[in-house]
Amino acid sequence: MTVFGPGVGECIVLHLGEGDWIIVDSCTSPVGDEPAALGYLRSIGVDPDASVRMIVATHWHDDHIQGLATLLSECSNAQFVMSAALGTQQFFQLVLEVNAQNRLVKHDSSASEFAEILDVLESRTRGPYAVGPSVYADDGKRIFRGGHAGTAEVWALSPSAATVTNALTNLAGQLLTGGECKRFKRFTPNDLSVALLVRAGNYDLLLGADLENTAAPEFGWKAVLSSAVRPATQAAAFKVAHHGSANADHDEVWSTMLVKEPIAVVTPFAKLAEPLPRGTDVQRIKSRTSELYCTTWRPSKKPPRRRGVDGIVRGATKTRRAMNPKSGYLCFRVDLSNSPATPAIELFGCATRL
Repeated sequence: MTVFGPGVGECIVLHLGEGDWIIVDSCTSPVGDEPAALGYLRSIGVDPDASVRMIVATHWHDDHIQGLATLLSECSNAQFVMSAALGTQQFFQLVLEVNAQNRLVKHDSSASEFAEILDVLESRTRGPYAVGPSVYADDGKRIFRGGHAGTAEVWALSPSAATVTNALTNLAGQLLTGGECKRFKRFTPNDLSVALLVRAGNYDLLLGADLENTAAPEFGWKAVLSSAVRPATQAAAFKVAHHGSANADHDEVWSTMLVKEPIAVVTPFAKLAEPLPRGTDVQRIKSRTSELYCTTWRPSKKPPRRRGVDGIVRGATKTRRAMNPKSGYLCFRVDLSNSPATPAIELFGCATRL
């Protein structure tokens, strides 16, 4: 598992053995437009077009989909997976047709990225009346089997049935507002997020996406915990949900879905006055783990002061942060022939152990 998190953005690249690669979400380099996953795979001699079996979009937030259309275009043999909460054929056809008339989405936006992905899917052999992902992900669905000895599996743990029903009921009225759409603002994309369980040999990974807690038991982590169809296993490693924020932390996830003191990795979100994870988040997560890593640390810092400029900037902005000019990522490797499996972790750029 290779995890990218440059400060704004997240991408996970999985190698499940036997040359089978899966990419979860997408981000780009802070200094370029190429999807991080493409550059990484090519740098290690892997042909993305020949080797990537599946691309998963966990949810539709800008920081998880940057470059996703390019990624899908370059990996022409990959299945595309996304949340079943956006899963009606009529919806995909609507976006495709209306965007062709240039009246639905604004350029350089999450909605635009979505429309570009549909253009890529339309260009494949299934034709314009079969536009949409290859697989819809929801609670308890196995979305992949293969890799190591043909036994590696990837399971979707969310969204719940209630989330899917709620989203589809409100979809059409929320999308078509009569004007140009920049983002799907009336949705709460984290509610539709696809958390994943990855099983390979004797080692399990829990990928929390941006799934959060809710008051209602039918949604979020409460729904995952009460699911009767998810695999009953405890993962040894955890990609912490929603950049380590407190509203994505659930005690029962740690006690029932993870081994005691697992290894964890968090990707930061620096596009806030107080970036995630915060100091209290780091301490809380460290208290539950044997090792905690962050892909880019620190995620941001106070910008340098420039006489005569600060006053102008303060008058035009609410907050100002300097992005870390370096990005980082980490590689998490497990030799599945060993029992028990012992991971080896390698850090790159400004990735660090916290």
